[in-house]
Amino acid sequence: MAVVGSGRLDHPVPAGSGDEIGDLARAFDRMTRSLRENIGQLERTQAQLVQSEKLASIGEMSAAVAHGLRNPLASLRAAAQLVRRHPESPAAKEHLDAIVDEVDRLDRRISHLLSFSRPAPFHPMPEHLSRLVEQLLPAVAEPVREHRIDLRVELPGDLPQVRVDPMQLEQVLLEVLSNAVDAMPDGGTLRLRAQAANGGPEPGMVLVEVTDTGPGIPEQVLPSVCEPFFTTRSEGTGLGLAIAKRYVEQNGGRLEIESRPGAGTTVRLRLPTETPA
Repeated sequence: MAVVGSGRLDHPVPAGSGDEIGDLARAFDRMTRSLRENIGQLERTQAQLVQSEKLASIGEMSAAVAHGLRNPLASLRAAAQLVRRHPESPAAKEHLDAIVDEVDRLDRRISHLLSFSRPAPFHPMPEHLSRLVEQLLPAVAEPVREHRIDLRVELPGDLPQVRVDPMQLEQVLLEVLSNAVDAMPDGGTLRLRAQAANGGPEPGMVLVEVTDTGPGIPEQVLPSVCEPFFTTRSEGTGLGLAIAKRYVEQNGGRLEIESRPGAGTTVRLRLPTETPA
């Protein structure tokens, strides 16, 4: 009983005697055989469920990829046909520019898909948040100017270092900032600020907040915004926030979103600080 109880269900139980002890041994042996069969069936059922989930995920991904490529390909075909029919037309250059822009968008979608579908290398190290932000701000400078957005960055000089993979965190911040910019096509205020959670309920963390003054996210949509392939924009991939959430959690942090229609959106990143040696 002690051996079987330790998990060795294939351990033989000899039952040579014809008395009560023998009856008990034979009953115990039947019980262990039944357990082995049930566990085997459970393992096969679990394997089938895992396989079904994988197939469902593949189907969902395939449908999302097909949907995300069909419309752009139709636009590319239409633009190419117009240029072929009227190569000297003044509009030909505009159509060629549209083709290039559409190809760039498709390339971004494929990059997002690859980032989501394969494990990313993970190299955490001590990092200054201010340095990361300084490096990525030029990437959003042009859309910020085009949308007439007032960008305010508030990073204290005594902010502790965070222990993260800098490339992953840079992609997270870029995704969150880009979403905030897209939410304010007619201008607004975009605030990026951070503070140390010293003495709070989560010591050893740095809180980063990205707040916009856009239209906000409907309450019924909010729980789904970080799910893979969920998007409310026709040009969106539905993978940006899913990747950002995965990266933040891989770095030992959390991503939270608070939003109300008409009151803008705040994305909070809770990141672990570097532990002093």
